[in-house]
Amino acid sequence: SVVAGFGTHNIAMRNRLVTQLNKLAGDLNIQRAAAFQRADELTILNGLATIGVEATSVDTLIEDAVRVINSALHPDYFDIGLVDETSGMLRVFRSTSTSGSDRLVIPLGKGLTSQVLRTGKIQRIPDVSLEPDYFEVNPKTQSELCVPLKIGERMIGVINIENKKLNAFSDADERLMVTFADQLVIAIEKVRLFQQEQRHAQESETLRQAGTIVAATLEQDEAIERILVQLERVVPYDTASVQLLGEGYLEIVGGRGWSDSAAVVGMRFPIPGDNPNTVVIQERRALILADAPSVHAAFREGVHSHIHSFLGVPLIVGNQVIGMLAVDNAKPDFYTSDHARLVAAFADQVALAIQNARLFSEVQKLASTDSLTGLHNRHHFMELSKREFGRARRYQRPLAVIMIDIDHFKQVNDTYGHAAGDQVLKIVAERCRKTVRDIDILGRYGGEEFAALLLETSLEGAQIVAERLRHCVSEPAINLDGHSLTVTMSVGVTTLDERCTSLDILLVRADKALYLAKQAGRNRVSIWQE
Repeated sequence: SVVAGFGTHNIAMRNRLVTQLNKLAGDLNIQRAAAFQRADELTILNGLATIGVEATSVDTLIEDAVRVINSALHPDYFDIGLVDETSGMLRVFRSTSTSGSDRLVIPLGKGLTSQVLRTGKIQRIPDVSLEPDYFEVNPKTQSELCVPLKIGERMIGVINIENKKLNAFSDADERLMVTFADQLVIAIEKVRLFQQEQRHAQESETLRQAGTIVAATLEQDEAIERILVQLERVVPYDTASVQLLGEGYLEIVGGRGWSDSAAVVGMRFPIPGDNPNTVVIQERRALILADAPSVHAAFREGVHSHIHSFLGVPLIVGNQVIGMLAVDNAKPDFYTSDHARLVAAFADQVALAIQNARLFSEVQKLASTDSLTGLHNRHHFMELSKREFGRARRYQRPLAVIMIDIDHFKQVNDTYGHAAGDQVLKIVAERCRKTVRDIDILGRYGGEEFAALLLETSLEGAQIVAERLRHCVSEPAINLDGHSLTVTMSVGVTTLDERCTSLDILLVRADKALYLAKQAGRNRVSIWQE
């Protein structure tokens, strides 16, 4: 009985020992599983931290994150989806080792992901066959875990894991994916901020370079051409125009991208008027038309019929609106607030360049124009004439000079006063301007003397022009404070020949012919002779 009792005791001890060993083994298995899970978690987090530092784009970051998860957990199916608000789609980055394709695009309203994006809550589905919102992408899936990616309350995407077994995901799996989601969101934001800073830096440099190129000239036409070229670096367009504000209208002074720029340049739009330009000018703000033809009939016909998207931005200097930039695109709904922001920043720079060019042009005009008559002053007349004289000699082209002197002009001043004399000079100058061609050079040569250089004109032709000038000046009579005054003038004419080696010689010849006309009784045309 002692032996039997001892055996029974040994059996009991062995059973207790086996139980303890089994419990210890179970604890070790649990600890080992926890250790493996923790190792997986650390591997994933470490991998994410590494790619988060190295990634230069969100797409690259997500692709690398998918590979990290796949290599650490070896799921049946795994993907990360990012919301594309512009297209209303979910762009899905899939594990290439578990799927036939590495990219997928699905509508935001479809599938379990839509629930997660709508509610911001985790979805763990033990059996997808019982889930009405399940949208089958991967075959043989039986259970699914879907975790949101969110910044504050804004949903930017989802992490999705699917398994071929029922009820495959545990609380621990869910916690791991939540941790991963939190870290991934931080990495995405970091990359987006980096990209945004890079984009802003690039935009700033583009604007700086474009503004510098435009500001490097004081010639208005060249400045406008440079604006249109540089504008394409700032924002894409099919056609574009620079429009400057006049008295009650906007005028297109430069265009690019049009099949026939001549048909566009010079077009005027009434301000105010039924046009988008009025909104830009009067409200001093950028205006975007997503579908221009549906808003304004002018976009349905003529040279503007190709335009669907329109962006207009005012040109403002100080507190003064001087015009606008307009960019057009054949695609509807093309321009965004970002485009408007960039063009507005560019407009701030080029508006000053245009204003400087306009001021420079006015100064140049003042420096080269006779203030009383508006004709070329003597200095500018000589500069232009020297250039044409050289061209005519070089290419052996005909050239003529007409010298004009108002007869008895001193009597006009003595009888009616200098103010009346100034009025006579202005009227004579205007009549002469209307008689000669635009290509001819007409200037005020002295007090009551005028000179005209006639390009591509023979002696016979110059004589005809001179007679026409003489008649146009004398008729009709000029009214001076109730007094009718008939103005006559003496005219000398000469032409270029092989013995005339300088402009000064040509002018002296014309002056001598003028002297002959005066000597012969005035109010006549004389031709220079050797």
